[in-house]
Amino acid sequence: MTTRRRTRLGTRRRSRAAAVGLTATMAVTLLAGCGTEGEGITLNVYAPADGATTVMEVAETCSTSEYKVVGHSLPKSADDQRLQLARRAAGNDRTMDIMGLDVNWTAEFAEAGWALPLPDEMAAAAKKTMLAGPLKTAMWQDKQYAAPAWTNTQLLWYRKDSLEKVLGRKIGNTPPKLTWDQVIQYAARSGELGGPTQVEVQAAQYEGVVVWFNTLLESAGGRMLADDGRTVTLTDTPEHRAATVKALTIMRQLATAPGRDPSFTQLKENDARLGMETGKAIFQVNWPYVFASAKQNGAAGTVPFLTELEKFNELLNPPKDATDPPEPTTAQLNEINNLTRQKFDFAPYPAVIAGKPAKTTVGGINFAVAKTTRYEKQAFAALDCLTNEKAGRTYAVKGGTPPVFSKLYDDPEFRKAYPMASLIRDQLQENTAAVRPITPLYTAMSTLLQATLTPVGSQEPDQLADKLTEAAQKAMDGKGLVP
Repeated sequence: MTTRRRTRLGTRRRSRAAAVGLTATMAVTLLAGCGTEGEGITLNVYAPADGATTVMEVAETCSTSEYKVVGHSLPKSADDQRLQLARRAAGNDRTMDIMGLDVNWTAEFAEAGWALPLPDEMAAAAKKTMLAGPLKTAMWQDKQYAAPAWTNTQLLWYRKDSLEKVLGRKIGNTPPKLTWDQVIQYAARSGELGGPTQVEVQAAQYEGVVVWFNTLLESAGGRMLADDGRTVTLTDTPEHRAATVKALTIMRQLATAPGRDPSFTQLKENDARLGMETGKAIFQVNWPYVFASAKQNGAAGTVPFLTELEKFNELLNPPKDATDPPEPTTAQLNEINNLTRQKFDFAPYPAVIAGKPAKTTVGGINFAVAKTTRYEKQAFAALDCLTNEKAGRTYAVKGGTPPVFSKLYDDPEFRKAYPMASLIRDQLQENTAAVRPITPLYTAMSTLLQATLTPVGSQEPDQLADKLTEAAQKAMDGKGLVP
């Protein structure tokens, strides 16, 4: 999905990070997929780079006496991942058995015939056990073509100490439920009190700005496309137009607010994270990995408002060549989390309409059986193993990615690193999760929407609503694919 620390968390380094609450960057070289002649069946699984190490570990446990499951890393860039998978599928690469798909690609790969629909019994089981938000991303035209492996949702992250000064009271550990209007108002008030003023979002011309717009739009009661995946609904009714204009108005207010980040229109996830860690921001919307990052960098002494964590530096930042780095105790983890949350904490994604929870855009990765596989029965058995609850727990605890099974959010090991687990689960329900348009033409649509939305704040919302409708319609009509 993009620059996608938001969807692509999970490495060998993060195997430890999930328990310790750290994040790190992984580089895994691309392995050439090949069937094994004379040694039984080999099933090749192609996973996104940021989760490949954990997938490889799970794949080993899914091997049987009949077949061996082998994980391979796709390139780092999501665009390159999609391109490689599409080329293998279009070229009828018979060695590709299971594909790791960004949640936006299910409809495209299904419509093209590159992904096989799940057997009825697997689809029925998924409906009973998986969270509704992630499951929506695996569907196309009422059929399930993929199995969610892990998911994600953005939260509101805030400087608790600064917000307490604005409010004139202690907040405690009950997350405040704010609206975007309050976020803007409180940021301005913080500046008047000499505190941080920036509100960090994802506003650059890339997939992140579409995620932001989609969340605002659905939270306002609108949507981009109808259920048919073809009909543009941005301005088709007065209600939908009002929702689109409201979303664009909020984006413009943030982009033109006094005290905004000077590089607002270039912000991506990592920029937003750094804006807060350097002490310049009072709010940011971002994926859960920022909590682990704040702890790790706070311990390293690079987060000026988390100096209390520096005593944990050796524990959270062991030498890279350490053969047996120490693991924190439960008591230490609790102390680290509590110290962090005194200054840096999380809350539900800001509401567009007061009293109505936001509908946040779902991230994550789905796995699908490729039409190129020579071993369909075995591939679906392996797919089931790669996406069952046991695998989901491994992705969550060792890979640091939010699981798709509700019960795993109560897993003690996951909650050690993710004290926001319950909130993440709450935002992935039927009525609180938003998916980006489910259409085979999503990539073209997103490209055109990115170009039309940016620079954020430079256009009148009412006029921009019509331009977005035109851009989305061009994508649906197969026109204007190069902005």
